[in-house]
Amino acid sequence: MRGAPLGRHSSRLARLRRIIQREERDLTVADGVKLVLELARLGAPIVELYGEADALEAARAEPALHRVVESGRAHLVDKRALTHLAPTRQTQGLLAVVACTPSTVRPEGVVVYLDRVQDPGNVGAAVRCASALGASALACSPGCADPFAPRSVRASGGQALLLPVAHSVDFAPLAARFAEAGGLAAATGSAGGTPLRRWKPRLPLLLAFGNEGQGLAPEVTSACRTSVQVPLTGGVESLNVAVAVGVILASLAGLAGSPILDLHTMKGGPR
Repeated sequence: MRGAPLGRHSSRLARLRRIIQREERDLTVADGVKLVLELARLGAPIVELYGEADALEAARAEPALHRVVESGRAHLVDKRALTHLAPTRQTQGLLAVVACTPSTVRPEGVVVYLDRVQDPGNVGAAVRCASALGASALACSPGCADPFAPRSVRASGGQALLLPVAHSVDFAPLAARFAEAGGLAAATGSAGGTPLRRWKPRLPLLLAFGNEGQGLAPEVTSACRTSVQVPLTGGVESLNVAVAVGVILASLAGLAGSPILDLHTMKGGPR
């Protein structure tokens, strides 16, 4: 991080731009001092750092990042260039290039499957809920937003780089592997299935959550052996996909105090 800061036309920043745009599939970018420091402490494989002077000094003070800085893999960047590059509108002065390797999903525990979820923020938030509430992995269908895109990584709080996550996974073969392991695949929704409070699934469990507007594709629904619903009130037709992931996983984990479920109970909904 010695010398003049890198400007917008630097060849090094041109490569960083390609990484941000996910043209190098084994690398992605995490944006923000807090997120980068947390990822480093949790052991995420950080390859390079780009940032303003004060942010790089904060990185140097973090033992998990000290080697990255001292080995010449931390680069001082002109503030305007960094603002222009950053995946978020209000960058915190530090970008980290992080290795990302898609995982192979195994039929173990509870696995979340996202079917054609288009918004990277929704994908990232679903990953965050899955990690926080004990899911063993998360898989995304073909046509789903990239779970390793910088926006997804940021929305996941970095968990996309820590939880086993797979991209472009076809549902039917995955559901078949769960059935072979003695488990099942389940469709989720707000109507038509077993009410969540009465649902007692067996493990391993593959939970399918659908597209923001269209729900689950017919081929996904047909590959599921059962379905579960979160009964809704107040004329609400559906939940944000990440909220639905959180509600169902919290119920499966036996956690009390879900605002949505408690509200429904107070209004006399099914138990």
